[in-house]
Amino acid sequence: FEPIPHDHDFCERVVINVSGLRFETQLRTLNQFPDTLLGDPARRIRYFDPLRNEYFFDRNRPSFDAILYYYQSGGRLRRPVNVPLDVFSEEIKFYELGELATNKFREDEGFIKEEEKPLPTHEFQRKVWL
Repeated sequence: FEPIPHDHDFCERVVINVSGLRFETQLRTLNQFPDTLLGDPARRIRYFDPLRNEYFFDRNRPSFDAILYYYQSGGRLRRPVNVPLDVFSEEIKFYELGELATNKFREDEGFIKEEEKPLPTHEFQRKVWL
């Protein structure tokens, strides 16, 4: 019986302190979304506190439950009822969840997506249009 090779780096637990409230998750959970602030080691390192061995963010605490759930659920984003829309939108931007997550969130919140209208091909019409 051979043990299955296993990369223990991905099981490493990380502590994220959001304005005094500590959250714990696995590194592999964050690494699922490498284009985000928490998913990219190079971006999140600036928030690391080596004395406490944790990442510290002076951000909105109630929002972070939903931000962390985004990582844990594979990309589902739901605004907590006690967090205003504008505050949660700022948190999405701060954690760099991306355009896809932002658009999905806005759609779920009932925002109407504006369709881009192509510019007219005729030069005169284009000048009038602009």
